[in-house]
Amino acid sequence: MSLFLALAMSLQAEEIANLRDVSPTVRKNACSTLAEKNSRGAIRHLIDLLHREADASVRAAAVDALERLTGSRGRGAEPARWEEWWDTEGKKMPVAAATEESLERRLKEMDREVSDKTREAKMEVRILAIVVAVIATAFVLVMIYFVGHVSSKLKEWKELVRQAGVYIEESHQITKRTDRVLEELEAKKTDILEFFKKIKDEKEAEIERYNDLLHQNTEHQMREEVMELRQKAEKELEETLGQLRGQIEVEVRRLGGDQKEKLDKDFRVQHERFMKDVEAHTLFLQASFAHAHGKPEEALKVYKKLLALKPDHQVGWEKMGLCYRDLMRYDEALEAFQKAIELDPNDPSSYYHMAAVYARQRKREKMLETLNLAIKNDGEFKDEALNDPAFRDYWNDPAFRDLAEA
Repeated sequence: MSLFLALAMSLQAEEIANLRDVSPTVRKNACSTLAEKNSRGAIRHLIDLLHREADASVRAAAVDALERLTGSRGRGAEPARWEEWWDTEGKKMPVAAATEESLERRLKEMDREVSDKTREAKMEVRILAIVVAVIATAFVLVMIYFVGHVSSKLKEWKELVRQAGVYIEESHQITKRTDRVLEELEAKKTDILEFFKKIKDEKEAEIERYNDLLHQNTEHQMREEVMELRQKAEKELEETLGQLRGQIEVEVRRLGGDQKEKLDKDFRVQHERFMKDVEAHTLFLQASFAHAHGKPEEALKVYKKLLALKPDHQVGWEKMGLCYRDLMRYDEALEAFQKAIELDPNDPSSYYHMAAVYARQRKREKMLETLNLAIKNDGEFKDEALNDPAFRDYWNDPAFRDLAEA
């Protein structure tokens, strides 16, 4: 029954609240509803409505509701007459008074609820404004960082373009030097031909002198044989000189072509090596930056690109092993450190990091063996091992103490 009464009072309070609605139709309907439900607690509110109401239809509905609720007739729409009735009879109605008091409490509760909801809405709006401000600030900071990062990258690429320009200028210089070498070879070729021409002339002069001698001291037959001998010698000499000239020209062309091709090949190789070194250096910096900022997975992806480009990058293998170690992928970390050691067997840091991984895996013998190799190559790792948390479980191990304190 109490639940039903509370519901009825709630509905009555809503209809009383409708008496103040801006729409005349809503006010008139509220008067009729209160009369139909015999809501005597609304009598005082209906009298107040007559005081302020200007609409005739609403006033008529209010008078009808008052007559039905009070049983008093003939008072019309004059608020004073109803005030008189209220003072003489209305206040004596216990149900009306109690109901009015309950309605008043309900209205106050509703007012408090509205106030609470308003405060909550204001608080939500403030929180939303703070969140929006934080997001906007974060966005601005990200944009500032992005602009700075892009600016640094542009500077790096400008420097690379400048270096590429230097290499191109050096290639032009190499081409010029190659052209000079070819010109020098061509000059040498001319000198050689002049030398052989000089030899030919000298031989011809000797033959002439010999011919004169024969002409003076031999008979006509001897002169004919000498002439045949001369012709034969000239022919053989011409053939020999022709062969030599052809061989020299072929050799000069071969040497010139080989030299130019070799220089071009050397330039291409140097250029490719330079661009590969530049890209490898850029990838190494990106991976190191990501690893230093606590992003080992991102750094690992970049290190893989670096080692695919330059498999003999010893430091890259070692750093990739550290990424695997931070991700607790210990077997892969050991493989990376082993690859770094194969590229540089005397590198103590790879041995040391491998020993730290073995310590985490609780492989005591392998840990002692690799740590010994690290300390042999660099004694500084003694102090580092005694302060490294990775070896905490072995700080009291006699074998470990003997190795680190030797």
